[in-house]
Amino acid sequence: MKNYNCRVCSDMIKELMSFGEMPIANAFVVNKTDNQYLFNLKIGFCENCYTFQVIEIPEAKKMFNEKYAYLASTSQVMKTHWQELGDKLIEKNKLNENSFVAEVGSNDGIFLENISKKKIPHLGIDASKNVCDIAEKKGVKTLNAFFGVNIVSEIISKFGQADIILSTNTMHHIEDINNVAEGMAKLIKDDGIIITEDPSLLEMIKKNSYDQIYAEHMYIWSLASMNSLFKKFDLEVFDIENNNFHGGCSRYFIGKKNKRKISQNVINHSELESKIGIKKIDTYLKFIDNVKTSKKKLNQLIESIKNEGKNIVGYGAPAKSTTILNYCGISYESIDVIYDNSATKINKYTPGKSLIKISDSINFEKELSEYCILFAWNHKDEILNKEKQYSKKGGKWIIPVNGIDII
Repeated sequence: MKNYNCRVCSDMIKELMSFGEMPIANAFVVNKTDNQYLFNLKIGFCENCYTFQVIEIPEAKKMFNEKYAYLASTSQVMKTHWQELGDKLIEKNKLNENSFVAEVGSNDGIFLENISKKKIPHLGIDASKNVCDIAEKKGVKTLNAFFGVNIVSEIISKFGQADIILSTNTMHHIEDINNVAEGMAKLIKDDGIIITEDPSLLEMIKKNSYDQIYAEHMYIWSLASMNSLFKKFDLEVFDIENNNFHGGCSRYFIGKKNKRKISQNVINHSELESKIGIKKIDTYLKFIDNVKTSKKKLNQLIESIKNEGKNIVGYGAPAKSTTILNYCGISYESIDVIYDNSATKINKYTPGKSLIKISDSINFEKELSEYCILFAWNHKDEILNKEKQYSKKGGKWIIPVNGIDII
């Protein structure tokens, strides 16, 4: 077995399992016969810095480019979520025309649009040109680049150091994570705050939501591993908030060491991680067993439904669906169509061997299939409320992770 080094601390990491050949999660296919890039999706755990990570990852430009398919603003719930965070930060930190807010991985400007409207100096940095163009049209100043130490001087020369650096659902996308953390440390003011929000390792283990794992999710962070990363640059997590977005996220508030009192939230969360065994390899070996059981149960359910002569469709084509479809070997032979509301995915096919046609979710109201797999299960409440007619007609929703529930 090949030896691998941790991307955070360079120590040797423990390989846990392979999900087999995978495509880039957001590389939706125009024609079924298109050539696709595939790689071996393997995961591992570092017992030194406690970082859970994808072992071998594709080149960044294969994942984040002008064809990047994820647009944050397609969900109204997400729009509200980020607007509320912006309003909270503006009020609590007294942000004004003399402040500077930077966002690493700003996507289509979903967060900074609110900051821009309040006339607060800002800059979004994103590696995918298509989402940068969308953000610019909203009036959000955006730099199309990979963030790192090399561009910090240029940013400071134009804007000064940042009062707030935000990075939501981005820290798990970055291969050279030390370069980004160091860049943040240089860009932030002495009394400034770095805020990161990413899927929670604690929640992934509790919910067995293995669909959080794909090429673009190079890490699933915990409080322990986030502190391991930032302490190298004289920074520390001083507060933490948890929410249900993306199946369970943690929002970390990071500042210069010893500048702020460590909150009770951090103490409590650290205790929860200790209780679940976030630093112990046995926890991840048990998780792997649960993943394999989940795959077996989902395949058995699909086979049973098809044997009864009933039809199955899908709802939502998030990146996480790529992992479920390809790991479980589910394809167009089992699922007739997947409905989604993202213009970058409609009329394309799911990547890998699944190759299921994606249709505009506006067409779902005509759907008569008996079962629908809710791949976007993290938006369950929003979707079930929107598509309540399907349930009234007798349609059943399948949650494809955890206990494989039917609702």
